[in-house]
Amino acid sequence: MDKAERVLIIAPVGDDDDAIAALLGDEGLVTRVFKGIEECTRQILAASGALLLTEEALESPQLPDLLQILRDQPTWSELPVIVLTSGGESRRARLLDLAAAAAGTITLLERPISTRTLVRSVQVALRSRRRQYEVRDLLAELKSLNRNLERRVAERTAEAVDRAEKLRRLSAELSLAEERERRRIAQILHDDLQQLLISARMSFFAHCNANNASKRDELAQAVNETLEKSFDLTRSLSAELAPPVLYEDGLAAALKWLTSQTAGRYNIKITVKADSSADPQAIDVRVFLFQAVRELLFNSVKHAPRSPIHVAMKKDGQRKVRIVVSDQGAGFDPAKLDSKTMGPAGFGLFSIRERITSIGGEFWIQSTQGRGTQATLLAPRASAVPSKANRRRLDTHD
Repeated sequence: MDKAERVLIIAPVGDDDDAIAALLGDEGLVTRVFKGIEECTRQILAASGALLLTEEALESPQLPDLLQILRDQPTWSELPVIVLTSGGESRRARLLDLAAAAAGTITLLERPISTRTLVRSVQVALRSRRRQYEVRDLLAELKSLNRNLERRVAERTAEAVDRAEKLRRLSAELSLAEERERRRIAQILHDDLQQLLISARMSFFAHCNANNASKRDELAQAVNETLEKSFDLTRSLSAELAPPVLYEDGLAAALKWLTSQTAGRYNIKITVKADSSADPQAIDVRVFLFQAVRELLFNSVKHAPRSPIHVAMKKDGQRKVRIVVSDQGAGFDPAKLDSKTMGPAGFGLFSIRERITSIGGEFWIQSTQGRGTQATLLAPRASAVPSKANRRRLDTHD
């Protein structure tokens, strides 16, 4: 039986201890008899259900040690103490008061006492003690839960701080990227388109002032050729910024156009297998996935310059589209993307992860040193943001 069910008995006079132990034993209660307080104190510290002692035991020289043990109990513990008194005005009243002050509560039973009363008092004490041990276990469990909660809060706080720092750095990097893109477009407009238009204007003025018909025809042809170059340049720039094929023919066609343009520009082999039936229905998802694939292609070209690249798009169930961009380059450690030392090269991938999460999708990378890289985009085919018509329908249903 659990030690918490034991009744410790101290009765130093005569055979009271054995008699009490026998009575309780007949009722199925576990007892332990001690001749003195000194030996009993060690058992109280170990585990006990109740302490039963006769009034004479209070005169032991070791009583202060027992009282101190009772005072030093943990907050959940209040060991039940039963004292058998002589009845009437006890000559040991002062010692009883000291014991009561130390133990918190004491049950006094006047002798002579019936077996039924003694057994019932001990049973009540043990039941109270069991509840105390239950409280102890609950407190230990609560303490453990609190430690786990504090640990989880600390982990989540650290993750939130790290995420906030990454988002701050991402925002700064995106601002720089936008500035670089604006400068690139401004440079194209200034160095290419503006020069072409100036040339066309000069040829037009020369055409107006030319007296020779053949010279005017030659200048008119020059103006026409220059304007054609200008148109080609603006069409190329417009397609690069917002390819019409993406909006008119869908993502599958846009990916084929993108891979063709990228392969031609960087002189690498890119294969694409895109199922047009997997095209996202939402234009915002379509545009994001196109931009994400362009970023992934750029990373493959940059970090695996001589490796062939393969792009695949297909349905994942009826509601999702899966896009995989893979190469056979040197590979890298994907864990470094989550490190605090992530450099500018990792911000494109981090941006993809953040943005695809915001639309209810997933993004992961499988890569091994020397075995290439495979990036997977899994996104809903419908927009995460309801259209105005859908919102009206939802509001009507509400």
